[in-house]
Amino acid sequence: MVKTVSPIFRKLFQTVKDPLLILNTSCHIESINDFAAQLLNIDKNIRQELPMDEHSKSRWSLFLDKIRSEMGGFCKLNIHIGSKKYKEFYLIGYYHEKKDLIFARITPATIENNVLETGKHEIYSMFNDISHGILFTNINGDIVDVNDLALQYLQCEKSKIINKQHETIFINFVDYQFNKLHYFANLINCGRASINVSSINQQNEDVYFRLESKLNYKMNLIVTTITDETEKVVLKQKMEQQETLNSIGQMAASIAHEIRNPMTSLKGFVQLLKQSSQDDSQKYLKVMDSELQRMEAILTELLYLSKPKERMYKKISIVQVVEEVVELMLQHALSNNIIIKLESYDFYKTKIIGNDNRLKQMLINLVKNAIEVMHNGGTITVKLETLNSGVQISVIDEGPGLSEMELSHLFTPFYTTKESGTGLGLALVKKVIEEHNGTINVESTVGVGTTFKISLPICEESVCGENDDKIVELWFKNELLNRLPVV
Repeated sequence: MVKTVSPIFRKLFQTVKDPLLILNTSCHIESINDFAAQLLNIDKNIRQELPMDEHSKSRWSLFLDKIRSEMGGFCKLNIHIGSKKYKEFYLIGYYHEKKDLIFARITPATIENNVLETGKHEIYSMFNDISHGILFTNINGDIVDVNDLALQYLQCEKSKIINKQHETIFINFVDYQFNKLHYFANLINCGRASINVSSINQQNEDVYFRLESKLNYKMNLIVTTITDETEKVVLKQKMEQQETLNSIGQMAASIAHEIRNPMTSLKGFVQLLKQSSQDDSQKYLKVMDSELQRMEAILTELLYLSKPKERMYKKISIVQVVEEVVELMLQHALSNNIIIKLESYDFYKTKIIGNDNRLKQMLINLVKNAIEVMHNGGTITVKLETLNSGVQISVIDEGPGLSEMELSHLFTPFYTTKESGTGLGLALVKKVIEEHNGTINVESTVGVGTTFKISLPICEESVCGENDDKIVELWFKNELLNRLPVV
């Protein structure tokens, strides 16, 4: 039997087996179910004030202020249970603003103190074998236990987090989506919440986690799981970048159609005007010609990125490609007071399967970028080295270097550190390297310079005698990429 003020509450209480009661703001019991009445030793048929000591009345007053502003909360009360005995209970409540009532669940505080001790030795091994970080927080908001994986994610020792407030876990995490306030509001009001956070691991890499917290009413604990979602987030970022590149490809065809024809006409008229104009007009025509050439360069790079990957691949000498690029860029470098130095050994017998024009365009972009950032002159070093899986080409400049923020956006289309840059050059470089099953790494120190390291797999002696179609087919098989090549 349930005493209640409304039939709707009676129906609700009859389906719930937890100790529940409804209180008004004066702490009078408006409704109580059999489980709560038995626990508190209260006659459920008599409307009365919840019996508690003076200290608990002060706590109740503070509790009211909190739930009126936050709609929910909890407090600890010493309640009289008969024979001059008081017992400590946790009261978890939700405030119904329109009815000015508190819907509450009540549990003996001693349950919380014993819950982790019960079967502790039996469950501790399982607790640490779970493939998620697990963190237990009591209703006061204190962290009471944490497994080894969670400590690894938090990058701290157990002694430094036990008995600390739940919110201290965010000291080591960054709320990169600005949802922390929403997370705590949901946890208080709904008893469950989730949030995405990030951190930097010991290898100075970005890692991403998802925290999901849920209030377990039976145990009076907030259980928080920490899941490593780095792989998922990185994959999503790559997909977004690929979608950007796909959009560029779709735009490139229409841009070529709309711009190239009128631009060709404009360039022709500018050349005619340059032949017949006076000296005063020459400088303006020179600017016009320069800007038209820049427009053509942007268009060319867009078309380059949008072209399909099917190319003509053949055996080529990588050192020959590099030497041709150095020779081609040497005059431009000297005019900017820069020396290009090539460091290589006898690589003429070292061949790769590739497209020499695409590789040249890629290297020209890197050398050209190096020249443009070295305003005070200096030396650009192009170095070739053998690796177990192929050959490494390094382009080393003595420019101003790049910050961590600039490095993280380096290959993003349209991102540039130059005033007149298109932001497509390095996106083009990366695409060419990927087409050749290679990788690129960038090392930079502010005030010292930047090094681009390109690794390309080289073809095997047994493969080089095959016809071109067979070479290309074998070249793209993964098992060949990790074998030591000798040609």
